[in-house]
Amino acid sequence: MKKAYTEIEEIIENRIAKLNEDYELDRFDIREIRLKAYKENGWSYDPFPEDEEEEPWDPDNCHYRTMYDLQLEAGMGYWAFF
Repeated sequence: MKKAYTEIEEIIENRIAKLNEDYELDRFDIREIRLKAYKENGWSYDPFPEDEEEEPWDPDNCHYRTMYDLQLEAGMGYWAFF
């Protein structure tokens, strides 16, 4: 029988707390524990997966180059293009 997600979340929290006493769990271990708990209780997937932290957008690491940057590289001014 399929359990409610609140009951499964309690099971997950208890299991993680118990394992954290003896081991240092990383995000992969926690994801595996969550998936296993949901599958054992009638769900086919984890409806609330842990979100991975996204790196903030850094324009310096962006590979897109503006038309202005390309013109400066070619030695043209912005208005010389028009």
